[in-house]
Amino acid sequence: MASQSYPIPGEAGASPGEVLPQGEIQPAYDAYDSPWRVVGASVQGLSHTKQGLPCQDAQASRTLVVAGLPVVMIAVADGAGSAENSDLGAQLAVETALDALESSLTSDSIPDTQEELLRLAFEQSRQALVDRADLDELPLRSLAATLTLAIGISTQSAGFLAVGQIGDGAVVALMDDEDLVIVTHPQRGEYANETVFLTGEEAIEQVKYEVISRPVKGLAVMSDGLLRLALRLPLNEPHEPFFKPLFAFAMAAKDAEEASRQLAGFLASERVSARTDDDKSLVLAVRVS
Repeated sequence: MASQSYPIPGEAGASPGEVLPQGEIQPAYDAYDSPWRVVGASVQGLSHTKQGLPCQDAQASRTLVVAGLPVVMIAVADGAGSAENSDLGAQLAVETALDALESSLTSDSIPDTQEELLRLAFEQSRQALVDRADLDELPLRSLAATLTLAIGISTQSAGFLAVGQIGDGAVVALMDDEDLVIVTHPQRGEYANETVFLTGEEAIEQVKYEVISRPVKGLAVMSDGLLRLALRLPLNEPHEPFFKPLFAFAMAAKDAEEASRQLAGFLASERVSARTDDDKSLVLAVRVS
């Protein structure tokens, strides 16, 4: 099948309905069997490149079947720019969180509520950071990172989306009627431009949980590097010209690895970098059956 081009999403500062000129996000068409299609990428921001800093974002996703239902799990973390080892902290947080979620969902005693399921994952992720800091004799704060977790169980007639978040990421859901709904928006700290991290003493109590108790068609999980493009700030409203082309791209993609490379290219493009010089992470999941 011939590849298709989709317009690069419009910036949140653009007028309603406006999209930027056509770009080269092109899905590949290979075998792809999962009822969830997942495309994700993290890219280094220009400010980090200039300062010789690594990409301090991390993202990961998994799909599995629980009781005959297709499940997608997504984790996105953003390491604190001022924390020396936050790239390690972000990567460890997402990997541990998904391990914990998968273990809970496939055990003989699944937690009673979505919030309890997510809370266990946050607790284990934070403990992994504590253990790593002790092992490497590092200050815990040097591993500081945010963490956003999303679990989607969705068929055409039933399902839910559960999200837990600490920090300044965001999650947007695409509903079956094509409406965009913001599920979580950035958490701020005590002062402007400050957020909260998984390494904080009260981190587990600061996690915010949200549940949508109906099927979703798609979801987008992102770090704060994309907020100026993706949301209408300060209202925290999803910017449709940003999300709709990306969800269409994910829906058409058949090869997740190739599509993720193309998504990374978009996130690192001059057009996006002109609006944000921070690290950027985005994971898109869409239900195709």
